[in-house]
Amino acid sequence: MQKIFPETLQHSLSKGLQPFYLLTGNDLLLVNETKDLIIQIARSDGFDEKKEIEIKNDTNWETLFEATQEMGLFFTRQILILNFPDSPTATQLKKLAELCALIHSDLLFILHLPKFSKTMEKQAWFSQIEPQLVQINCQTPEISKLPQWLNNRVKEMNLQIEAEANQLLCYSYEGNLLALKQALQLLQLQCNDSKITLNKVKEMVENSAQFTPFQWIDALFEGKIGRAQRILHHLQNEEVQAVVLLRIVQKELMILLEITRSPTPVLSEQALFNGNLRTEFDRLKIWQNRRPFYSQVVQRLTYKKLYALIQQLAELERKIKQEFSDDIWLELERFSAQFA
Repeated sequence: MQKIFPETLQHSLSKGLQPFYLLTGNDLLLVNETKDLIIQIARSDGFDEKKEIEIKNDTNWETLFEATQEMGLFFTRQILILNFPDSPTATQLKKLAELCALIHSDLLFILHLPKFSKTMEKQAWFSQIEPQLVQINCQTPEISKLPQWLNNRVKEMNLQIEAEANQLLCYSYEGNLLALKQALQLLQLQCNDSKITLNKVKEMVENSAQFTPFQWIDALFEGKIGRAQRILHHLQNEEVQAVVLLRIVQKELMILLEITRSPTPVLSEQALFNGNLRTEFDRLKIWQNRRPFYSQVVQRLTYKKLYALIQQLAELERKIKQEFSDDIWLELERFSAQFA
């Protein structure tokens, strides 16, 4: 099995097509570009029919089984694209195993599983196709990796970019690769000398970055308070309900308490126990890309601090529900600062 990123897919395809391509992650731009490139190369190799199916509870699998054996009047080779939900059922994965067993030289599978876990690697369907599989990570790059992704994209476009311009683009379009791609295309039209400068980016950029509550949580866990508060302002402007943020961070802190359970009595000033993290991550099925954030915050908090944060959340929820406080966003800023 090959594990690659979208930027190395072209090189992989140049060595020949594989029967199975597994796209993991849910970045719309990366998923669509990856599909399009595989289809383009497959078309040039004689795959002249494409079927794309959204897998649901009522999917007619018998029709799919029949489709894999079809030889149409106007086509001889098929590309079968299966888009699975975030949490596929056991039945769906069992049917997938049956379907993949029907592979032949005139059939190519593109499978999209937005949320792929280590547990899935141990399941029958995965073991069955692993020797002939290319797995492509289509997750949106984290902020630390976004500048390199942007540099690679700029290079592909035969452009150059100043380091400060790169930073401003990443700041403005974090979490929205599609908007970032469109910004680069606009800059390409404006750059007669093929160089993207900071001034050109400043003229064009509108602060359209899209954030999620989980990016706020991750910034808190990393101790990046300025970034966390900046994300919080965006969420407020996007009219995210404050009570939703409270619920999410409350759940995350309870998970943090759960994974740091100590086998022996602890003192309130004692650092959180980290001797059993890997087992707890697996038990609670915590996504791989989020585990580093938990590992970082475990090293910085004590049990006293964690208990205090949980109590503050309860007080904030009371203010929202009983006092209808208009200061809740200011209170959330102060709460964020407690992670420093």
